[in-house]
Amino acid sequence: MAVWFLLPLLLLAAVALLLLRRSRLRRQAPKLLGRTLFNLTTGDIVQHDGRDWVVEDRLLYDDDGFQWLEYLLRDGTDGRWLSVCEDDWLEVSWLEDAPAAELEGLTDDFPEHLRCRGQLYHRKETGRASVSAAARVMNRRLTGCRYGDYEGAEGRVLSLERWEEGDDPGPPELSLGRRIDPAAPLLLPGDGRSVYR
Repeated sequence: MAVWFLLPLLLLAAVALLLLRRSRLRRQAPKLLGRTLFNLTTGDIVQHDGRDWVVEDRLLYDDDGFQWLEYLLRDGTDGRWLSVCEDDWLEVSWLEDAPAAELEGLTDDFPEHLRCRGQLYHRKETGRASVSAAARVMNRRLTGCRYGDYEGAEGRVLSLERWEEGDDPGPPELSLGRRIDPAAPLLLPGDGRSVYR
């Protein structure tokens, strides 16, 4: 008689332990969300131009409530910027840093026209933005910057940034690139860790 009483209790205890273990595993398992141009994080992979680029940082720019993202991508010693701006249209640009000495026509902060590497660029907009970084251990809240965005022929883009650091911020930071189809890069989830730090 005691066996019939203990057997259901043991079965009930086994089911309870199984359910408890499943709930713990669900809480511990990372949820891999599909990656979009708006939710990339450190360690994610961006496949573009036949290469795998690792997301190293995510910068959020804010110009009086208008926001856009720039991701710092690395493949070995090479770096690129993936710029994502959602305005009337989703604008995605693929940029790389270039020496500011290559600019022609930099007569004031953000002139109406600039020439670089033989290409003519026309100013699209300028402004001032606060910038915050997601992946940095220190200096997550960067100083603001003044920026100028320029467009050239055949989807070419040029970006100038003057960081607000002291009395003499030095030469502007220059990035050159082109607009790309937002569906062109393949976005893959990573493990959330930096490969290069």
